[in-house]
Amino acid sequence: MIVHESIDSHGTSKKYFQWIGSFPAVSKFALHLEYEIVLEQGEAFVIALSSIEKMLKTGKINEIIRFAVRQLSRGIVRNKNMSVFTQSFNPMTGTICWEEKDPDYDYHQEVARSAFADMLHDKERNEKYFAALKAAIDKKHALGKKANVLDIGTGTGLLSMMAAKCGADTITACEAFKPMAECAIKIIEDNGYADKIKLIFKRSTEITVGIDGDMPNRANILVTEVFDTELIGEGALSTFRHAHKVLLDNDSIVIPHSGTVWAQVVDSPLVCAWNRIEPVLNSTGDKILVDTPTVTRSCSGAAAVHDLQLSQLPRDSFKLLTKPLAVCRFDWSDVATLQLSESFSHKTKSIAAGTAHAVFMWWDLKMDTEGQVLLSCAPVWEHPDVKLELNHGKSTVELNEKIPWRDHWMQAVYYLSPAYEICSGQELTLVTSHDEYSFWYHLNDGSSMDEVNYQRPICDCFVHLAYSRTRIGQLNDKKRNKKYIQALEKRITSDSVCLCLSDNCLLGLAAAKLGSKKVIIFESNGLSHRVMEMFVKANGLSEKVRIVNSKDDLNPDDGVNLIFGEPNFVTSILAWDNIYFWHLSSRYPKHIARIPSAVTVRAVAVEFKDLHKIRAPVRKCEGFDMSRFDELVQEQFLQVSSDISDNQIEAHPLWEYPGQALTAPFTVVELHLDRNIDHQPDIQNSDTAFIACTGNCNGVALWVDWTLDASTEVSTGPIKDIVPGSNISWDPYTRQGVFLPRKNFAVTRNDLLQWSVHFSPISGAVQFTFKITMGDN
Repeated sequence: MIVHESIDSHGTSKKYFQWIGSFPAVSKFALHLEYEIVLEQGEAFVIALSSIEKMLKTGKINEIIRFAVRQLSRGIVRNKNMSVFTQSFNPMTGTICWEEKDPDYDYHQEVARSAFADMLHDKERNEKYFAALKAAIDKKHALGKKANVLDIGTGTGLLSMMAAKCGADTITACEAFKPMAECAIKIIEDNGYADKIKLIFKRSTEITVGIDGDMPNRANILVTEVFDTELIGEGALSTFRHAHKVLLDNDSIVIPHSGTVWAQVVDSPLVCAWNRIEPVLNSTGDKILVDTPTVTRSCSGAAAVHDLQLSQLPRDSFKLLTKPLAVCRFDWSDVATLQLSESFSHKTKSIAAGTAHAVFMWWDLKMDTEGQVLLSCAPVWEHPDVKLELNHGKSTVELNEKIPWRDHWMQAVYYLSPAYEICSGQELTLVTSHDEYSFWYHLNDGSSMDEVNYQRPICDCFVHLAYSRTRIGQLNDKKRNKKYIQALEKRITSDSVCLCLSDNCLLGLAAAKLGSKKVIIFESNGLSHRVMEMFVKANGLSEKVRIVNSKDDLNPDDGVNLIFGEPNFVTSILAWDNIYFWHLSSRYPKHIARIPSAVTVRAVAVEFKDLHKIRAPVRKCEGFDMSRFDELVQEQFLQVSSDISDNQIEAHPLWEYPGQALTAPFTVVELHLDRNIDHQPDIQNSDTAFIACTGNCNGVALWVDWTLDASTEVSTGPIKDIVPGSNISWDPYTRQGVFLPRKNFAVTRNDLLQWSVHFSPISGAVQFTFKITMGDN
């Protein structure tokens, strides 16, 4: 989390928080979102900081985001003619600069970075909501009653228009996000339902009922989609409870009708590697260089959910230890079942021996009162649409093609602490608990149950607060670690004075154990600094290692003769943001050896199976014209991407999103890190890449390769050679950059991908352009 300050043209100072990956528990969708907290009084800002710090310590990440949104709703009031100046952090240079923005800058960012289109492209979701609405409206009419529909959080107005098409007598929709609500009005008008649907610019909890209220009478049909990967993380429980109390008749039909949460215990070293730091070994693997502190080994880890596309995990990377258990059911039509906090114990028998590392979780919705319409978010091996075929011998890779893809609802991983060794056929008890917004799990043999089995896990070692899950995975990547250790072993002597320039990096401690005379570690992040001190003490290196947290403490007269890093900085979003290493190392003479010595940005044209849908135009959805929504997204995306500091390259963990290569990989730019960055001119490169196979070009993936020495590279991209026409295997512990064009291009071998890059080493500004040229032009 970074605190920013902005000043409008009237001189009003505003501060806000931005999550850019420093905190692991923030979901991947929140990674790119800014939550502004606009507070006029300095005291209020200090209180806000204090509140968020307390929430961090207790692992209540969801509460942090909700707190931010509540403050946001209280504070932003702007004159339409007002310009906004934002103070932003440049992760590549480590500098802060002021920029003048459009008065609606916040709206532009929210719309451009949102994934509304992903939901509208979810055909199964849309069809099943449509079917459930028709069944509910027909049921009311069959009873001789009017169908009065309330649509909470209407977004584009899609569900309200479905209700209108199904013959609802009255329809009231609410949407609190003003740009989206204004767009919905236009969409409703375009589709001819302006006289059928009343749209209220409010949250559902602010709607009034009565003669002078927003609704003259209570509704008897509620339709809403307020679910996330964790089912209840967007406040579904409080939304439904309030609706039953204030907005609905007693005999109302709620769509969806009910939700069931499923859990399955698994053994998976791959998954566990995202949660628990293992010791760092020497290059031969027979000696521990950096051990994990005891408090970290016993820590329960971050409490927040880890959302993943579980169907993309290699099937040999995990073992199922139990059958799926239906651990919790919510009847959205019955307020008595919608408790804000409760726990359940479920007894089961293990179906295999292994180490219980984690719980995989997903949910399904029964959309109608008869239970005939089921919407499932199950992973491929348990998905009802393909489970029969799986039992008949088809592979999960084949069947992945047949189940619905969605990025707004994935599956979840909850880590068990401690990891639990079990035998096949062993009696087990899985304890499921939830509060208003989240779940957590405990596993034991059922012989005794005490308070600890119901307590929410809390990180008390600070590692899981300071290090993202992606970063923990990197630190556990043995092949990656071996390359770095081998490079250090070649350089380090008893006279070595080393400078480690990276956040969350254990290489400095490894260098000390390899015999360095002295090691200076640069840790710019406060929490990371605290964690590194813990590692230094646990490994008995206090006499050899000094930690600094400001670049002003980097002194060229310290006698440093080796500079190294991974590089990794908590402020980085895209892989090349870590070129901050170059800025820091340029404070020292160029004759000092550097690891890495160079960095190369590489790219490949891709046909994504699904990822492109988050930016693809919707056009028509269930027969409704959504062109106004497409225009809104395009307009806002252009507004945001017009800033060089915020261009159209997004960060995604591409191992979760299948795609085949359409070109061979190509080099975009290569930078030599032993040169002083302050003397480097701007770089402008351009070239063409030949399309190598027929397909649809809907994206370009970018990554960086770090050159450690003449024979060793560490890649943040593919883990196998890229072959045009075949799926790409990506590193599961890094995020790659992705360019998603607004249009898909059908390409053949005669076509070309034209590309260019403009990079300013000094300012850190980088701009990529990509264009498909047909071969006959």
